[in-house]
Amino acid sequence: MPPILRLAPRLVPRPWGGARLSTLLGKKCSPAEKIGETWELSDRPDTPSAIEGGPHHGRLFGDLIREFPKEMIGRNQPPPRFPLLVKYIDAAEDLSIQVHPDDEYAERKGLGDRGKTECWYILDCHANGEIIFGLREGVGPHDLERAIREGTVDAAVRRAPISPGDFLFVPAGTVHAILAGTLLCEIQQSSDLTFRLWDWNRVPARPLHIRESLEVARYRPTAIPAIATRSDNSTGLVLDLTRNRFFQVRLASLPPRSRLTVTQPGHGLILNGVLGSCSVNRLDLSLGGTLFIPACVSEIELEAGEKGAAVLLTESLEV
Repeated sequence: MPPILRLAPRLVPRPWGGARLSTLLGKKCSPAEKIGETWELSDRPDTPSAIEGGPHHGRLFGDLIREFPKEMIGRNQPPPRFPLLVKYIDAAEDLSIQVHPDDEYAERKGLGDRGKTECWYILDCHANGEIIFGLREGVGPHDLERAIREGTVDAAVRRAPISPGDFLFVPAGTVHAILAGTLLCEIQQSSDLTFRLWDWNRVPARPLHIRESLEVARYRPTAIPAIATRSDNSTGLVLDLTRNRFFQVRLASLPPRSRLTVTQPGHGLILNGVLGSCSVNRLDLSLGGTLFIPACVSEIELEAGEKGAAVLLTESLEV
């Protein structure tokens, strides 16, 4: 029977990457490297997650799901691949302005991958931090195509202010960009499909995907769903952040030295440390750490450290 599992991060260099995954989150990489992402939980064949420590040390996360489906996710038969991917992302420079397709488009076009709906929890950002989220009102396909050709995409998109502790749900089709200075945790469908509209004249140049971007972009106005998530509640609480067809994300907010019991949803639970530190059934979870709670663990007790803690609780709704 698998115990609580600690996931070993996979380091992913990016041209826009920074040093905070090492300096703030304690990842084992040189601050001089441009590590833009750590893939914390992945069952993708090209970048699978391994278990760190314990009796299953070194084994692949996905292999355990396929060997112990009942104990891991509460199902007699496992899915071909675990449907979620979890990352920490450090943007020292602006990421490309981009958009992701949905499942229907990816299947219809035979792209060999899923669509990508995602969400972000902001860990850190500049004092006047922003993200790009959606198109300006009135921008249609012809306007966007002209902006891409003329290099004026920045004028066609909306910028929204962000602060540490904000949470944003980013459905497939939303034109978006993570901007310089932002450190976040990303929870998404397990997909690597990205269509770039604009890449800021980055050198060396990376390909743009103009036709695909125009086909999948959402042109109707979309509300910017940023919400503050931290709380000073003295007893600890769990806040609902999003529930959609792919995943549910909640935030456990714990004051210093407090305890909180969380019931297992029955098909596995992903924990990400996003503030302070705590223990999970006496297993340490620090800022930037990732644990997987198998379905066979009926409940967990979180105990915050001296500075309190915040932990994302994520469950797949597709397994």
